[in-house]
Amino acid sequence: MATLAEQINQLAGAALAAHGLVLVHARLSGGTASGRGKLTLDVMAEMPDGTSPTLELCTQASRTLSAQMDVSDIIKSPYTLEVGSAGLERPLTKPADYVRFNGKQAKITLHRPVPAPNGKGVLGSAVGLISQPTDDDVTLTLKDGTGTLTVRHDQIHHAHLSPSAEELREMMKAATAKAEALKESADSDTE
Repeated sequence: MATLAEQINQLAGAALAAHGLVLVHARLSGGTASGRGKLTLDVMAEMPDGTSPTLELCTQASRTLSAQMDVSDIIKSPYTLEVGSAGLERPLTKPADYVRFNGKQAKITLHRPVPAPNGKGVLGSAVGLISQPTDDDVTLTLKDGTGTLTVRHDQIHHAHLSPSAEELREMMKAATAKAEALKESADSDTE
């Protein structure tokens, strides 16, 4: 029998696909072991080309997923459903994500600390440029300049993109150019 997380991922993936979206991450959080506290089902989506979905698409997908979750009744406690874009600090959840974002800056938090590359202490988390990703591990060229760190995927507790100032400037420049092109297109349609 599938775990709760697997069932949630299956339902979320299908609901998003019905609206042309791809599941990045689905996580049920909150509450306590005693069953008290509000749960939140956080679903992150993106377009097949990796761009952010519109608010309208997220809303439609949320309605579809909500209906599917109600019918399946796999979460027995009250919860809040949130469907949105993965955003700038997009989670890295599978080996293919590291390949796709090779050369981008990421923050990785480990299950257990590992020796620092410079031999001074240990690291529980690290920020650096993704390089040499494989199906088994990923290497970070550390932001602090102390060297490189190679970790197996099963050592990673959580990882997400952590755009550098330069990457943020590039994204803003691209977004501005896209907005200007859309405005020009809209202006020419009204003439």
